[in-house]
Amino acid sequence: MHDSGSSQSQSVLVTGANGFVGTRLCRHLHAKGYHVIAGVRKSADLSLLKETPVEYRCGDVTQPGTLAEMVKDVDYICHSAGLTKAKRIQQLYDVNETGTRNLFKAIVDHNPNLKKVLLISSLAVVGGSRNGEKITEESKPRPITHYAKSKLAGERTALEFKEKFPLVVIRPHGVYGPGDKEVFSFFDTVNKGIKPYVGNPERFLQMVHVDDLCNAIEKALTAKTASGAIYSICENQSYSMKEMIGLLEQASGKKAYVVRIPGWLFRLIGMISGSLFKLVGAAPMLTGDKAEELLAAWEVSTEKGKRDLQFEARIPFERGAKETFEWYRKEGWLK
Repeated sequence: MHDSGSSQSQSVLVTGANGFVGTRLCRHLHAKGYHVIAGVRKSADLSLLKETPVEYRCGDVTQPGTLAEMVKDVDYICHSAGLTKAKRIQQLYDVNETGTRNLFKAIVDHNPNLKKVLLISSLAVVGGSRNGEKITEESKPRPITHYAKSKLAGERTALEFKEKFPLVVIRPHGVYGPGDKEVFSFFDTVNKGIKPYVGNPERFLQMVHVDDLCNAIEKALTAKTASGAIYSICENQSYSMKEMIGLLEQASGKKAYVVRIPGWLFRLIGMISGSLFKLVGAAPMLTGDKAEELLAAWEVSTEKGKRDLQFEARIPFERGAKETFEWYRKEGWLK
């Protein structure tokens, strides 16, 4: 156990602290002078946290009895624990919806002086931009995947508590960066010399580097925000899929060749992949509904975050992609 800072420093609990976003967030908050408490399950792999001085507290959002000790006597809580994929659909709801309720009930019962809770949700709850219009915080949610539906259920559960303590919902989209496993397959494909034009290569997308997301979260902790306020967090710039894959090719330093995968074929691959993974009892990376989500356009307005949080993403995709490629190579994920 490490102690990270003086007793005067503000304390922040990060749930899911050993995950991709959680580990970067712990590091960022520690660098900003917070006393960081890593909320982790007993069985969690802590290797990505070993460089960061944190206090560990064990708890599991699916086991309410383990949460009282985890949430007490902290100033802020960033709820980052969540599942992105699971062997059984119900597991997504057990963690992302019921787990949020369990945690927030524990806060009400055991931490009356809490200053603010941040729920890290996902822009996937909206289901993509429609008719060429940018997604805003007011866009009607139309989640496509079970993951997105479970995150929306988690948001709605969280908002039931907005009168009990100050609450902010952060919705990032397409989080990538060193250590990420979700977007890794795109980097890997380009590294193997293939530029995958999946569906319409002219559709627009917006993503966010993990360090920009951490910066937005930190700003949201202390900004004056209405309880229950929602913020979309992305790089301000949108790119066509063709441009984005071109930037990945440039960042890889290798020549890659275009392979066109029409939308119908990608959906079919997703359906087959989902079924095969189910047969062997594993959590699928790609399913029919995930394919649908990946085929959507994602153009996002970042105005509200700029106005209320004074937040603007600083890492353009060109730079972020290069840095991420370098990390994957250094760690031996890519040859």
